[in-house]
Amino acid sequence: MAPAVAKKAPKQVGGTVSVNAAPSTIDATTTAVTATGNVASSSSCRKGRTVRFAYVNGTTVTTLAETAVTRSNGDYTATLPKPTDTGPATVTLRATVDAAIRKVGSKKKGQKTKKGRVFNCLEITGNSAPLTIPAPL
Repeated sequence: MAPAVAKKAPKQVGGTVSVNAAPSTIDATTTAVTATGNVASSSSCRKGRTVRFAYVNGTTVTTLAETAVTRSNGDYTATLPKPTDTGPATVTLRATVDAAIRKVGSKKKGQKTKKGRVFNCLEITGNSAPLTIPAPL
């Protein structure tokens, strides 16, 4: 009787996401906020990940419709609307990277599915430095 071959379970891959928002002070003349950052994860879990954004003010979370997709090195850039909070206030920009399942490995001729390794790329969340909204003049 042939021994049973155990199938490898998908590898759980975490990581970190950095978030930088510019400008750091949001006043009446600010029209948009530029978000840049990087997803630090294994090479199979960096490229093509969707990054979603939200402004956080205390317990209030304002989810934005804008998203970004990471490049092959994990970098991303997005132009976002400025926060709608009225000053004086301090908000942070939260970036959440969606979970993904990646398959890597050889694709044998004539087979429809890859027999290689499966990576379960976990959801990652990171926050920017605080953004300041001064009181209106």
